[in-house]
Amino acid sequence: MAENNSKKAPQYNAPSSRVTIAFPFGSIKIAESDDRITAIAALVVELAQRYAELSPGADAIDLVERAQAALSAVS
Repeated sequence: MAENNSKKAPQYNAPSSRVTIAFPFGSIKIAESDDRITAIAALVVELAQRYAELSPGADAIDLVERAQAALSAVS
Protein backbone atom coordinates (compact mmCIF):
# COMPACT_ATOMS: atom_id res chain seq x y z
CA MET A 1 0.00 0.00 0.00
CA ALA A 2 1.48 3.33 -1.01
CA GLU A 3 1.65 6.12 1.54
CA ASN A 4 0.60 9.64 0.66
CA ASN A 5 3.59 11.84 1.56
CA SER A 6 2.06 15.11 0.36
CA LYS A 7 1.26 17.61 3.09
CA LYS A 8 -2.24 18.89 3.35
CA ALA A 9 -2.69 22.65 3.45
CA PRO A 10 -4.05 23.87 6.77
CA GLN A 11 -7.73 24.70 6.68
CA TYR A 12 -9.07 27.78 8.40
CA ASN A 13 -12.60 28.54 9.33
CA ALA A 14 -12.86 32.28 9.93
CA PRO A 15 -16.39 33.46 9.29
CA SER A 16 -16.97 37.17 8.96
CA SER A 17 -19.16 38.88 11.52
CA ARG A 18 -19.57 42.15 9.64
CA VAL A 19 -23.01 43.39 8.78
CA THR A 20 -23.62 46.34 6.49
CA ILE A 21 -26.82 48.28 7.01
CA ALA A 22 -27.86 50.97 4.55
CA PHE A 23 -30.47 53.53 5.46
CA PRO A 24 -32.29 55.33 2.65
CA PHE A 25 -32.52 58.61 4.57
CA GLY A 26 -29.97 60.34 2.37
CA SER A 27 -32.16 59.88 -0.67
CA ILE A 28 -35.52 61.03 0.67
CA LYS A 29 -36.83 63.88 -1.44
CA ILE A 30 -39.99 65.88 -0.88
CA ALA A 31 -41.54 67.14 -4.09
CA GLU A 32 -44.02 69.49 -2.46
CA SER A 33 -44.16 71.03 0.97
CA ASP A 34 -46.64 69.08 3.05
CA ASP A 35 -48.31 70.62 6.10
CA ARG A 36 -47.65 67.45 8.09
CA ILE A 37 -43.93 67.54 7.33
CA THR A 38 -43.78 71.21 8.29
CA ALA A 39 -45.60 70.46 11.56
CA ILE A 40 -43.18 67.63 12.36
CA ALA A 41 -40.18 69.83 11.59
CA ALA A 42 -41.60 72.58 13.84
CA LEU A 43 -42.07 70.01 16.60
CA VAL A 44 -38.46 68.89 16.22
CA VAL A 45 -37.32 72.52 16.55
CA GLU A 46 -39.35 72.93 19.74
CA LEU A 47 -37.98 69.70 21.20
CA ALA A 48 -34.42 70.70 20.32
CA GLN A 49 -34.92 74.09 21.99
CA ARG A 50 -36.27 72.46 25.16
CA TYR A 51 -33.34 70.05 25.15
CA ALA A 52 -30.97 73.01 24.85
CA GLU A 53 -32.61 74.62 27.90
CA LEU A 54 -32.13 71.45 29.95
CA SER A 55 -28.65 70.62 28.71
CA PRO A 56 -26.92 73.76 27.42
CA GLY A 57 -23.77 73.40 25.39
CA ALA A 58 -22.33 73.29 21.91
CA ASP A 59 -24.07 70.02 21.03
CA ALA A 60 -27.46 71.43 21.99
CA ILE A 61 -26.88 74.60 19.98
CA ASP A 62 -25.86 72.52 16.96
CA LEU A 63 -28.99 70.41 17.33
CA VAL A 64 -31.23 73.50 17.43
CA GLU A 65 -29.52 74.96 14.37
CA ARG A 66 -29.90 71.73 12.42
CA ALA A 67 -33.57 71.46 13.39
CA GLN A 68 -34.20 75.06 12.33
CA ALA A 69 -32.45 74.43 9.01
CA ALA A 70 -34.67 71.39 8.42
CA LEU A 71 -37.76 73.47 9.15
CA SER A 72 -36.59 76.17 6.74
CA ALA A 73 -36.04 73.56 4.04
CA VAL A 74 -39.61 72.27 4.20
CA SER A 75 -41.52 75.48 4.78
